[in-house]
Amino acid sequence: MTDNPFAAVAVRTLFFSSCFFITSCAPETSDSPTDAFFDNLTSLCEGTFTGQVISDQAADADWIGQTLVVGPVTCARDVVRMPLAVGEDRSRTWVVSRDSDALEFRHEHTEPDGSPSAVTEYGGFSRDGGTATLQAFPADDLTKVNFTENGIAVSNANVWTFEMSDGMLTYTLARPATEDNVARDFRAQFDVTP
Repeated sequence: MTDNPFAAVAVRTLFFSSCFFITSCAPETSDSPTDAFFDNLTSLCEGTFTGQVISDQAADADWIGQTLVVGPVTCARDVVRMPLAVGEDRSRTWVVSRDSDALEFRHEHTEPDGSPSAVTEYGGFSRDGGTATLQAFPADDLTKVNFTENGIAVSNANVWTFEMSDGMLTYTLARPATEDNVARDFRAQFDVTP
């Protein structure tokens, strides 16, 4: 080492500058549950998966026994689109989007001519962070306005959930019972094993 104090300062400056540069250039990583869940969801990209209703409420009679198909799943940087067919009815698409601190889930519904249905774009934002395998989406204000305007205000308490575990994707619609309505517990499951 040299006795020159300016050289010692220069070496220390170069060392700390290099450390800063290396740290600031390292790729940002996130271990948030929403990011982990979204990454898990993107494993479905380009796939098509079959499933069925696994609940048994009378309100779901039209779906029970039908073959359900999700896909082909398409992915962009922060959006996963999952077309859903119920038998021959292909009017539904599930859309999960990621922003900086939450996931947004929407149901897109279309009429036979391809135009948007009156009840469409409903859903909400993930709450309480969820986990890497499960995210819940309570109905948001936009959804509640749509439901109320279309005479289905009972659905304002809806919570939709996606769970990915053991090679299965499970979609759930739940809502508590009221004086006039039974609780809702709709569940559909899809085999998403590679």
